[in-house]
Amino acid sequence: MVRSKKVAGLALAAGLAIGGLTASTAGTAAASPPACGGSGSVSTVDGTLADGATYLLECPAGTWNGTLYLYSHGYVRPGDPNPPHDVGDPLTRLWMLDNGYALAGSSYASTGWAIAQALPDQINTLNAFGSRYGQPKTTVAWGHSLGGIITAGLVQDYPKRFDAALPMCGVLAGGVATWNTALDAEFAFQKLIDPAVQIVNITNPMANLQAAEVAGAEAQQTPQGQARLALVSALADTPGWFDPGSTEPAASDYATQGRDSA
Repeated sequence: MVRSKKVAGLALAAGLAIGGLTASTAGTAAASPPACGGSGSVSTVDGTLADGATYLLECPAGTWNGTLYLYSHGYVRPGDPNPPHDVGDPLTRLWMLDNGYALAGSSYASTGWAIAQALPDQINTLNAFGSRYGQPKTTVAWGHSLGGIITAGLVQDYPKRFDAALPMCGVLAGGVATWNTALDAEFAFQKLIDPAVQIVNITNPMANLQAAEVAGAEAQQTPQGQARLALVSALADTPGWFDPGSTEPAASDYATQGRDSA
C-alpha cells in the first residue's frame, strides 16, 4: 500500500509538472475517433501488433484529462507468461484511472533482455492509441527495472513523442555496465559459494539457477556462508531491504539484512 501510494504520487507529480491535470484533453483527429473516457466505466482495449506483441489500452470512467502514461514492464524470464502491462500494480492503476489518466503498454514481442523489441513495440502501442482515440495532449513514459532503461531509451530515441519520463529502479547504467556488475557478483558466488555454478556460456539456465539457489540457501545456515553471501551482495550493490511489504530491518540487524539481500 505504501509503495503504491508513493508510485501514484510520483505519477501525479510528473503529470502536474507538465500540466497533465487540465480538463481539456485529447487532440482532435479528423476522423472523430471514439472518446477516451467519460463512459461511466473504465474502457479496456486489447490488440496485437504486427510482430506478435500484444498491447493494452485503458481509459478512465470519467473525463480523460488528456495525459497518457505509457508503461514499460520489467524483465520477463524466457518461457514465463508475457501479457501486456500498462501499470506496475493494481492500486496505482485504480488511482490513476480514478484521477483521469489513460494508460497503455505492450508485452514486447519477446521475453528476456528485450530492449530491441520493446522500443518499437511501445511506439507502435502509442500509435495504436492515437489511431483509436486521437493524440494525447501529454504523453509520459514510465517503467520499472528493465522497463526503466526502456523508458530512457524511448525518450532518447523518440524525444518528440514524449513530454516527460519516469524511469523507476531502471538499469540506467546501460546493458554492458549492468551485466558487468552482475558478473562481479556471480564470479564471487562461484569462487566463494559454489564452484559448480556456471557464470558464462550457461548450458542450462534454469538448472543452473536452481543449483545456485540451493547453494545460497545452504550457505545461509553457517556464519561463514552468511559472511560470504554478504560479500557477494556487496559486490552486486544489493540492498539489505527492498520489499516495502516487509518491515525494514534495523541498521544493526545484519542477519535479516543478509537474508534479504541473498
